[in-house]
Amino acid sequence: MNTIVTSKEAILKASKEIAALHGFQSLNMRDVAKHCNVAVGSVYNYFPSKADLVTATVEDIWKDVFHEMRVTDNSDNFTDSVAWLFKTVSSGVKEYPAFFTVHPMGFSNDDKEKGREAMIRNFGHIKNNLLSSLKNDSNVKLGTFNETFTPENFVDFVFSNVLTLLINKEQSCYMLTEVIKRTIY
Repeated sequence: MNTIVTSKEAILKASKEIAALHGFQSLNMRDVAKHCNVAVGSVYNYFPSKADLVTATVEDIWKDVFHEMRVTDNSDNFTDSVAWLFKTVSSGVKEYPAFFTVHPMGFSNDDKEKGREAMIRNFGHIKNNLLSSLKNDSNVKLGTFNETFTPENFVDFVFSNVLTLLINKEQSCYMLTEVIKRTIY
């Protein structure tokens, strides 16, 4: 075995490959080190625990899935943004099967909070982009939103429905975009 220290990026790449091939539940320090052809201690140099490795892997997968989000999704049409989100995450789920349902299981009970925090950060980024798209959509009819039916609550509702569609392995978000159109336009 090569004992030369590898890079953090190489470790994350190996970790994502293992997760894609064998699922998140099979991710562990020893297999990642073997995949990188380095000593286990080299992995621990960058990730002090399995929870840290899994958290970094999850966040890196989210970055992969949404790599083009800042560039590609400059749409001022909210329904187009929702459809793009669904399509993008659907493609990511094909590369990392059961990502939404399995990755929380990669954490031990004591470390589930780290995974939850990572998920909240990533979901927050996505929701902020959706909210920006909604606020920039000039087609939204006046008076749609008020103190109780806010754009933020609407984005939360839409986002949770996108997640539900993905978890249920739906092939389309047509019904959701149709409901959105009939609600805000």
